[in-house]
Amino acid sequence: MGIDVVFVVGGNGGNAGAAAIQRSCEENNVLCSVVGVPKSIDNDILLIDKCFGFDTAVEEAQRALICAKVEASSAFNGIGLVKLMGRQSGFIAMDASMSSGVVDICLIPEVPFEIEKLLAYIEKVLARKGHVVICCAEGCLQQKEESA
Repeated sequence: MGIDVVFVVGGNGGNAGAAAIQRSCEENNVLCSVVGVPKSIDNDILLIDKCFGFDTAVEEAQRALICAKVEASSAFNGIGLVKLMGRQSGFIAMDASMSSGVVDICLIPEVPFEIEKLLAYIEKVLARKGHVVICCAEGCLQQKEESA
């Protein structure tokens, strides 16, 4: 009685592990199918349209953004700032920002920005609305830190 099928659930690291297991099986003439099941809450696995867990993450992020909007709008020149997962990709931040309808600025690692222009835009939004809601993926400053 042996193992003839292995399912590996995970992100890029899990899929790399699945490939290594498959290579090892082939090298040792072990008849075993290795199946990689993509799972990344960040939805950042190449060639996969949507990973399970992503929709739930976006829904919960929307709740945080809506709460930030309530808090920011209850103070003079209030700023609601929500930092979300996304060290290398801003899918959760962008999807939650667009679907919540309350975010004025969304910062993601894929799009570099200049702090001075960001601050100027924040001032414009504050002057116009009296509050601002900012959503940022945790890696939004990644390129600035790497270049410094």
